[in-house]
Amino acid sequence: MEALLQPYFTWFNLFLTALLLWGVYWVLVLVRRRMRSGVLFGRYQQPIVNGISTFLLLYEPITILVLTVEFFFINPFMHGIVLALLTMAGFNRIRDYLSGRIILATSLVGEGKRMKTPQGSGMISRIGRIGLYLQTGDSLQFVNYSKLVTGGYSLSTGQEVGGYYQLNVKVNEDDKPEDRLRWLSDKFLNAPYLDRTFKPELTFAEGRKDKINARVSVREEQHLRELLELMEEWGYPATLAKK
Repeated sequence: MEALLQPYFTWFNLFLTALLLWGVYWVLVLVRRRMRSGVLFGRYQQPIVNGISTFLLLYEPITILVLTVEFFFINPFMHGIVLALLTMAGFNRIRDYLSGRIILATSLVGEGKRMKTPQGSGMISRIGRIGLYLQTGDSLQFVNYSKLVTGGYSLSTGQEVGGYYQLNVKVNEDDKPEDRLRWLSDKFLNAPYLDRTFKPELTFAEGRKDKINARVSVREEQHLRELLELMEEWGYPATLAKK
């Protein structure tokens, strides 16, 4: 028992470990962001991006666990009391967070999908760390991940619903890939037809430098035609891939 209460780590060890673990985390985040803005590995790029995303999803709680263990063994008695109090105070949030890691491990859950829960049904408009937001008519409903695990849910995994559309955008190969994505993203910010609650997602098509896949949400169905005409004026003609 006395051996368990002896300190095994110092504050320096904790800060060094935190620096190393979070450094790796942000390097992977930056690599994923860089790969989404350009073509580096051709047809293997999207599987690599998906692999990094899945790894980060699990890496984050593992990092928190490692740092918690080190914090505990700096001063097991005092820090054990602190951790016990924090766990009791934030138990529901911790449960929501861990439940979210389980739910988000599947690629089926994503923005733009229609979800049905015991509390109601709607379209997933935003995904957070302890819950997600469902667009139900004119209201926005927050649903905790733990409620989804205990109460269950169902997804419409076929075509996207509501005002979400996938566009194939033709671009000029002479420009730099980063410039093309940045320019189009800036233009979308000022486009009058887009739903402001959803940030457009732009990625290059696998192995292509002349084609961008754009996922957007329009405020009303009839606005899609106006958006395509506006993009034609920008010099970025687009066709509808799927709804």
